[in-house]
Amino acid sequence: MSEIKLEKSPTADIGKTPDIDENNKSFNRLTLNVTHPVTKDNWYMEYSKQDSESLLVEKENEVYVEEDNIKYLKNLWEADEYSFFLESSTLVQASEGDLGEGIEEDFTVPKSTKTYDEVYVNKKLVRTDYNIGLHQAQPLIDEVEKVFGKDQEWKGNRFNIIGTYTAHDDAPLRPPYTHEKTYSWYNVYNLPSQELLDEFKVPDVGYKYHVWHSIKYNTVTAKKQLKLVIEDNEFTSNYQEHPDTFIPRPEVPVYSPKYRSFFFAKIFNEDGTEADQYDVFFVTTKEIMKKFCEEKGLNFPMPESREDDFVWIYGIVYDKNTLEIQQVKGYVRYPTEEGEWL
Repeated sequence: MSEIKLEKSPTADIGKTPDIDENNKSFNRLTLNVTHPVTKDNWYMEYSKQDSESLLVEKENEVYVEEDNIKYLKNLWEADEYSFFLESSTLVQASEGDLGEGIEEDFTVPKSTKTYDEVYVNKKLVRTDYNIGLHQAQPLIDEVEKVFGKDQEWKGNRFNIIGTYTAHDDAPLRPPYTHEKTYSWYNVYNLPSQELLDEFKVPDVGYKYHVWHSIKYNTVTAKKQLKLVIEDNEFTSNYQEHPDTFIPRPEVPVYSPKYRSFFFAKIFNEDGTEADQYDVFFVTTKEIMKKFCEEKGLNFPMPESREDDFVWIYGIVYDKNTLEIQQVKGYVRYPTEEGEWL
């Protein structure tokens, strides 16, 4: 680890400024100049006495700071600011009837349903997800019903989604999916029912499920899979205390730790077997994600023409046994021509 020698300068990227505390005792305060990830404005930041003392190292009448600590602080602030931008620009308080049973009343929902998502892997479009009320959704429902009939109340919630896949030689279908004619239906703002969990023989280990889940309809094999989204909490992250519910995870980039912005997904077959691949999702900036992919020898998912669009989340597909990362995904949201969404 390398140290950075600090100088007193309000314009320095990393600096210090002398200050006096409430007991009239002098101390050095850490200062940073950073660029906002969305507005690109310069922000000047001063850290508290407590934080400054935990980060600064004083020796030989000079003040130093660990370079890795500063890098982490900057990245964390950037990820948090980007997460705040995503939330504040698209989410509003839920209306009556938007939320299913058991969901907190203060939950926020998208401002508009007139949107669709594109999912990218290795700079290739691999899936398109349409809000269930868009005209593009009905032909996909029709394809599913040819094989599975009216398996669900497809339009039971106005935020529900249905999507279709596209495979490429350098961006194949992520495992365990086996055919492009697989359709993903998302039941949004509804917790998975016990009936659904029983249908896929999902063991009850005490997970706290997120407020959406997906059923994958393979119209070639006539098989279904259930994708459950799991909140990260004490039970999934503390192996010593909760070995039965702990979810192993690979190294991920610095992300926003705000509530509900980091979570996992597991896929179950109809016989109750669990896929060998897990997903982990998180909110971060394109700069942080690019650097992470570069350092780990991974392919950044977004094409250059799309990387500055509304990328609202990244995902990593990994082997649950080896933790090897198999795919990096980027999700970008677009409006239709029918109305305002931001």
